This record gives sequence, C-alpha cells and structure tokens, in this order.
Amino acid sequence: MIMDILLFELLLIWSYFFIVIKKAFSTTTNVIFTIFISNISLITFVTTIIMGLMKFELFFVIMSVSIIMISLNLTYDYFKRRYDVYSKRYNLVNKIKPMLDCLLILFISYNIYY
Repeated sequence: MIMDILLFELLLIWSYFFIVIKKAFSTTTNVIFTIFISNISLITFVTTIIMGLMKFELFFVIMSVSIIMISLNLTYDYFKRRYDVYSKRYNLVNKIKPMLDCLLILFISYNIYY
C-alpha cells in the first residue's frame, strides 16, 4: 500500500511539473515543448488521477492533487521571482536562458525516447 501511494504521488509530481514549467520556456522552444512533452504530461496527469481514484478514496486523491498543484505552483513562482531578480542584475542570465531551454528539451526528449 505504501508503494502505491508513493508511486501515485511521484507520478503526480512528475507529470504536473512539466505542465507548470511550460510557462518558463521561450516561444520557439515552447512550441516544441508543447507538442512533445507537455501533451504527454497532461495525459499522464489525468491517467494518474484516474488510477488514484481506482485505488484510493476520493478525498485522498483530491487532497493529494490539490497539495501537489499548490506546492508546485508556489515553487515555480518562487524560482520565477528569483530568476527575474537575477536577470535584472546580471545580463548574462538572459543570454544563457535560451540555450538552457534547448538543452533541457533535448535532455528530456533523449530520456523519453531512449
């Protein structure tokens, strides 16, 4: 039972993480990200919720989904604010970000396909 709960929570975190960080990518990278990764994450998120409804009580699933969604959104907002502060202070951060976007997409795509 503990393994089922851990698997359920990890799948929720994993799939919702990619849904949340979709906002952080630039427009060109966002198109690629939306087509390949975000749509798969959305399907995984919905499937995980359905799996949770089959194995656990409704209240547990609603609370788990709510806590994970709120915590990931708060974490994203915190790092977004930190990024904004650093990008205003250091100009190099804005020059590196598009390259890091593409490297992250390549890394994730490589791990998914291979």
